[in-house]
Amino acid sequence: MSAVKSVQELQKLTAAEPKNAAAWHELGNALLDQGKFDRGISAFRRALRIDDSLAEVHNDLGSAYFDKQWHAEAEACFRKAVDLRPEHGIAHANLGAALRAQGKLSEGRRAFQRALVLKVRGMLPRFLQWRVAAGSAAGAPRAIPVKELEPFTRAIKAGRVQEAVRLAQTLGERYPGDPDTLHLAGVALDEDRQYDAAIAKLRAAIAIKPDRSEYHMALARAFAHALRHAEALDAASQALRLEPGSAPVLAAIAGIYHPWREDLAAAAARAALAIDAASDIAHGNLAAALWGLGELDEAEIHGREAIRLNPQVLDYRANLALILKDLGRIEEARALYRRMMQEAPDYPKMWMDMGTLAVECEGDLEAARRWYRKAQDVSDHPRAFLGEGVCNLLEGNFALGWDQYEARKKGHDQYFQQAPFARFPAWQGEALENGKLLVYGEQGLGDEIMFASMYAEAAGRAPRPTVLCDSRLGSLFSRSFPQYEVVGEKREDIPQRAAQLAGFSHAVSAGSLGRLFRRQREDFREHAGYLVTDPQKVAAWRDRLAGLGAGLKVGLSWIGGHQRTGRARRSLSLEQLRPVLSVPGAQWISLQYTDAAAEIAVFRQGGYVPLHEFPGVTLDMDELASLIGALDLVVSVCNTTVHVAGATGREVLVMAPFVPEWRYGMKGEQMIWYPSARVFRQSTYGDWNGVVDRVVAALRARLARGDAANVVDQ
Repeated sequence: MSAVKSVQELQKLTAAEPKNAAAWHELGNALLDQGKFDRGISAFRRALRIDDSLAEVHNDLGSAYFDKQWHAEAEACFRKAVDLRPEHGIAHANLGAALRAQGKLSEGRRAFQRALVLKVRGMLPRFLQWRVAAGSAAGAPRAIPVKELEPFTRAIKAGRVQEAVRLAQTLGERYPGDPDTLHLAGVALDEDRQYDAAIAKLRAAIAIKPDRSEYHMALARAFAHALRHAEALDAASQALRLEPGSAPVLAAIAGIYHPWREDLAAAAARAALAIDAASDIAHGNLAAALWGLGELDEAEIHGREAIRLNPQVLDYRANLALILKDLGRIEEARALYRRMMQEAPDYPKMWMDMGTLAVECEGDLEAARRWYRKAQDVSDHPRAFLGEGVCNLLEGNFALGWDQYEARKKGHDQYFQQAPFARFPAWQGEALENGKLLVYGEQGLGDEIMFASMYAEAAGRAPRPTVLCDSRLGSLFSRSFPQYEVVGEKREDIPQRAAQLAGFSHAVSAGSLGRLFRRQREDFREHAGYLVTDPQKVAAWRDRLAGLGAGLKVGLSWIGGHQRTGRARRSLSLEQLRPVLSVPGAQWISLQYTDAAAEIAVFRQGGYVPLHEFPGVTLDMDELASLIGALDLVVSVCNTTVHVAGATGREVLVMAPFVPEWRYGMKGEQMIWYPSARVFRQSTYGDWNGVVDRVVAALRARLARGDAANVVDQ
């Protein structure tokens, strides 16, 4: 019944829109599903009279002819399809079958060879795939035989990077001076985070064959990983000059921009789709970019379209599962993963994503460990080891967790924060009587603030150490840690500044101090704040806040992190917080550091309690800490605001997702890093209502206590 209805609906659509080629194509396929070949063929022909450039329609028409044993007509259709889309592997295979059916065995064999090459090419990661130009010689388009390429392909897809590097080296020795072997070596070295070596190999390949756009795109990708963004743009532009108006190149450029610049990634993918609306790579990369921008509904649309166009690419389905998870549709995400498990049991990204799902959505740490260990069995991807470490830190198994947490340093996103300091011997906590220690910040502002709780202990083992931190923390850290020389630098300029540093005998990343000073729960010290605010600034803020009128002065932050760090699951809207904001007796001050002006304006128009703003206060952490020091209370989701409040000893009510980041722990109201914090957790994934109710109760109790807050003024 559903098929008949589908045909009827499509017939109505083609009657209403007789120039809609896509509708005629879809009608043809629906008719074929019912065994109505002649009517299906007629519908395909109508589609092609409207637009003869549709390769997929030519292929489907050829398939219908083939089923009727009209082999010559089928051959003509398949040839047209591959002329229009030289990379259409199915059309090449179909052409081979049509030729063989006519006794044209030699031609059929060449068509099947081309289909095999395209199948192997499809197995490669998208950034490694080569172009197959129309009219190229039959067989593999590179000097390396397909069978010799397959082990490298399997290794790079499985995340066995060291193996891929070795295989690329072997190929280079077997085919010296071959540009494709140089390309492969560059890709493998890029995956291994040996960026300078990767760039050298790729430049050597380009010197031999400067007209290969995929070489330039691989070079752009390596530059982007090395944070050499201007050079990445130049390399990508050169690829586009070689293939102007090329949808595949634009789609690949979108992949290079993600996740560095999601806005540029989305723009490049949309440009690709304007040229070729059937580009699965463009839809897939646009879905990834939109996910990064937090535009999840549109991301789902393009994610599904990428899968429809090319269901064999597992990355598309894995990305759709991630989008569905962040949309709160957990069962749909889980079902996708289960299907992938059956098809690709050695696909490490799937196991790692399942581990994340088990942690964030189910709170099942043991199941998550099993998934991460499965990924470790087939891959040396650092995320598989880091994921297990995060499980242990969440559970309070600090000794093992900190050691596994070191795997973070091997990820692409940590390279620029770790690599500039690799020239210094790593500090292992020993006393440095004659040496000089450099401590360098890493990850985000909240991480730097939290790890700074161990700076005093590190200074006790090294005379006059230096800390290199984000410039927004410079003033606050200088006042708080007088035993340190504090060097503040913009995050993007830290690699250049690090290269200029000299005279240090040892260095340690701030995130590695935990494995030296916090190996068990008893190592965490009680404190009333370790960051020291400026008394004059705090007093000035108290005067400004007094001008708002009577009532408890409460700071609020309701959006947390970036999309890739879980913004979707750890943020609320002001509308969701209306019960909290409606509690009488409080003056609310925005501490939100993302752009929330539009949401605040809409909220005000609803006639709700005003939310006071002080533009620019979140740009400098010393100023933000001073404002928080003048407040009576802070209410915040899991973000930097919690760290500033907790590190200055101010009372903060934390609204946490079902399973928050590891630093918040798995259960209880207490936060081991900050005694002044109380954590209110979701009871089930995505349920903010219970959290809001408990925060309302806590706020009413706090108001009942009056101004005598249980906080420490500095």
